[in-house]
Amino acid sequence: MTPKSPLSRLAAGFTLLLSLALIAMVLLACVNVALRYIWQISLLWADETLVFGMIVLAFLGTIIVSIQNRHLRMELLTRALSGRASWALRLVELAVTAGVLGFTAWYSLAVTRRLWTRGTLSNMAEVPLWLINGAVLVGLTGMALVALAQLAGHLMRGRK
Repeated sequence: MTPKSPLSRLAAGFTLLLSLALIAMVLLACVNVALRYIWQISLLWADETLVFGMIVLAFLGTIIVSIQNRHLRMELLTRALSGRASWALRLVELAVTAGVLGFTAWYSLAVTRRLWTRGTLSNMAEVPLWLINGAVLVGLTGMALVALAQLAGHLMRGRK
């Protein structure tokens, strides 16, 4: 991904948006702590909202990390292999990654649908839980699509 590509600009914009959301979450946590320890009052919904926010940030952020190919990976074996074997291992890695993420996203879709149809809300903030699980679904689907795109690119570049 080149620095000026549309995908790169989209990832940069999305990173900025998630960063601003994280800053807002830190401010909410600080306000809640100040209210609790100075005035002995608390925003009952704040802690739950912060947990949900971290879940959303984590799963949506993984799409950016996947696009930029900056996720954690064990490269010891890949570096030790020759060109062909390394290429084949990367092919298997991408296929398995896309498969596992696709399967997990499918399961997450079923859970999200169930939460939607039941109208399940969180206890304190009364957030519809399908929204939170929907972010998990979007993150898993996004990572699976990125892995498929990388797999296609890997196949088109061919063996070394």
